[in-house]
Parts: sequence; C-alpha cells; structure tokens
Amino acid sequence: MKSRDQLIRKGIHLLTGFLVLFLSFVVHKQVLLFLIAGGTVFAFATFNYQRFALLHKTSGASLGTLFYPLGVLTAHALLYNMPIHYFQISLLILTVSDTVANLTGQIKPGNQHFRAFREEKSLYGVLGFGLSALLIFWWLLPPSQLNFSAYVVLAILLSITFEVVSYKGSDNFSIPVGSALFFLIMERHEGSLVFLIAVILFSAGGAWLLFRMSLLTRHAAVVVYFMGVYFFGVLGLSWTLPLLAFFLSSVVLTRFHDRFRGKVRPASRRNAWQVLANGLWAILASAAYLVFREPVLIYLYISIVAAVTADTWASEIGPVIHRRCFSLAHGRMLTSGVSGGISLAGTLASMAGSFGVSLMALHLFFGTIEWPLLLVLTLAGFMACFVDTLLGAFVEEKLEQMAVFRTEGMKEALTPNDIVNLLGSLSAPAFFMALWLLS
Repeated sequence: MKSRDQLIRKGIHLLTGFLVLFLSFVVHKQVLLFLIAGGTVFAFATFNYQRFALLHKTSGASLGTLFYPLGVLTAHALLYNMPIHYFQISLLILTVSDTVANLTGQIKPGNQHFRAFREEKSLYGVLGFGLSALLIFWWLLPPSQLNFSAYVVLAILLSITFEVVSYKGSDNFSIPVGSALFFLIMERHEGSLVFLIAVILFSAGGAWLLFRMSLLTRHAAVVVYFMGVYFFGVLGLSWTLPLLAFFLSSVVLTRFHDRFRGKVRPASRRNAWQVLANGLWAILASAAYLVFREPVLIYLYISIVAAVTADTWASEIGPVIHRRCFSLAHGRMLTSGVSGGISLAGTLASMAGSFGVSLMALHLFFGTIEWPLLLVLTLAGFMACFVDTLLGAFVEEKLEQMAVFRTEGMKEALTPNDIVNLLGSLSAPAFFMALWLLS
C-alpha cells in the first residue's frame, strides 16, 4: 500500500509538471505566474487536511509537496523576463529527471549507495538524473548554447548537486531554483563560467566558514549559500551589501553582547528559520523587482533590511548599556533582554541601525542621497522595529502556547520569535508607503 501511494504521488508529480509545461507553451507568462501562485496557495492551504493526505503525506516527514509548487513558482518568477525555454528546462529537470533518479535508484544489481547530507542516494539514481537532464537540454536549449559543452556540463553537475544534497523533499525547491539561478547568472554575465564559479566558491566558502564558526546550523548554511548565489550572482553588490552589512553587524554585536555580559547563549547557531525570518521579505522584494522592474520595489527592499537591522541592533546593544528595560507587556521595569522590552539605548541603536543601512543602500543603488527619502526609509525601519517589540510583548507568549510550536530540542524548528520577526519586518514596506505618500 505504501509503494502504491508513492507511485500515485509520483504520478501526480509528473502530471502536474507536464500540465505546467503545456501551459507554458499556450498562455502568457503573467497568466502562468498567477496559476502557479494559485497552486502554491492551494498546496499550503490543504497540507494539514486529512482528505488531501494522499496528495501530501510522504515518508520521513517530507515537505516535498510544499517545496514543489514553491520551487516552481520561485523559478518562474526569477526567469520571468528571460526566454521561456529556461523555465521549461528547470521545470522538466525537476519533473522528469528527479523521477528518473527515483526509479533508477531502486535498481538493485550493481548499484552503489552513499550518504550525502542526511539522505541516502545511489549511483544509478545520479546517472539516471544526469542522462535525463542531458536529453532535456538537448531538446530545449538553443543550438548556440548547446554547442557550448562546458555550459551544459556545469548546468547538469549543479542540478545533480542540488538533488544530492536535498533533505526531506527540499530538492523540489533546490533543483528548479538552483537551475534558474544558473541561467540568470550566465545570462547577466554573458556566459562567463569564471564569474559563475567565483560566485559559487565565494558563497559556498562563506557559508561553510559560518558553519565552522558555529554561527549557522547545517541547514542554515545551505540557505545562506543559495542566498549568496542569488544576491551576489544575480542581483549584484547594490542588493548584496546592505543585507551583508546587516548579517555581519548582527554577528559582531551578538558576540560583543555575550562577551560584555560574560555569558554564552546556548543556542548560538542560527538555524534556517532564523535566517529566513530576517531575509525572506528581502528575497521576495528583490524577486518582485526582477519581474516588474519597478523602482519602488528597491525602496521596499531597503526598508525591510533597515527594519531587521534596527531590530537586531536594538536587541544586542540595548541590554549591554541598560541592565533593565521597560516591559510593554507588564508595564514595569524588568531585566533587559525580555521580549517586548524597550530602553533608551535600544531605541537609539534601532534608529542608528535603520539610518546606517538606508544611507548605505541609497548610495549603492542611486549614487546620491535624497535626504527626505532617507528620512522616510529610516523611520519605516525604526517603526517596524517598534511593531516587532509590540508583537514580542503581546503576541509571542500566546504563540508559545500553541502545540505547533512545542518543539523542544529541535534545532531547525520554527519558533514564535521567528513569526514575530517576520511580521515585524513585513510592516516596514507598509510604513514606507504610508510615509512616502504623505511626504
């Protein structure tokens, strides 16, 4: 029965992929984008419903049926302004090559198995994946690029890597998104393999170093690697440096905070959810810019990075200077560091963090500083930080009582604090738009 259910799910996997492939030939890109987005919402909305168990529930607590539509949607958004065959290749590698790898991996005679990351893979599975990917490139890639053998070989090797390092179905996201990033980088940098390899080595080296320094968990390092390839390789330094400044400053201030107060926090490694809680909206804002090319999306991106920087600076600097803070939830002074606490030093640090990142980003993007716009961005980041504080005071404790967040001992669990950070930083674009329209 278990193998029958898996076969049905693989069939749905294939049929869905072929349906999206068919639609990519007959409907406009914008229509296809909305259809995929609708399918993604449906997948997330039905994930916990028993009547859709056959569609979603897989062995090993896999989240593959959520990663699948999210991966297809992200790949389509990244490749929106590029020729459609790039998206079709990414889609088919996910749909066909991943299925071929699953089938050939089950062949017994002469097959060799190995463990990569956490899941076991097989030699035949890797060969089946690579050969099917080669046929997909041969079918859809223009002859001018197909004749560039290094281009095809590197694309296939990277796709195999995205499949091999997967965990709990994450290859349904990493394969199409990784392929899309490859195509984007090669297109934007005129097929420069040297630049692509430099981006991969730089991002991989940075993520590995942060993991070895006990700053990131294994999964967080993978997320940071993909973010590095995306921001540095696809978007460029103007988009990369503000987010990098936030992350590096948060690392330095956290270490300074711990050393100054003579303590080491037990969960010092940031997990994947914590990384995404601070970077998700920035990723989405930048991806929206790739699709729509609207300058206002740059401002929204800056406001988001300003907000997460403001929150981190306030959280790390405030308790160092003031041992006590005013708790909004309790209405009295408490020991610094509690959720929903505010202090003068933390407030000033928040404003400084928002101002510094906004100033840097405006100069990087536009080369000049418009002071009214800088003021609006700074205030948007600062006000979002205050929203985060309010949510920490009145919402976080209620979230902690929910069963879904009772995950003691799990290093990669989504926490109420992550939700608070996501909601707080999401308010920054709303504040920016309101202040910008009023100014």
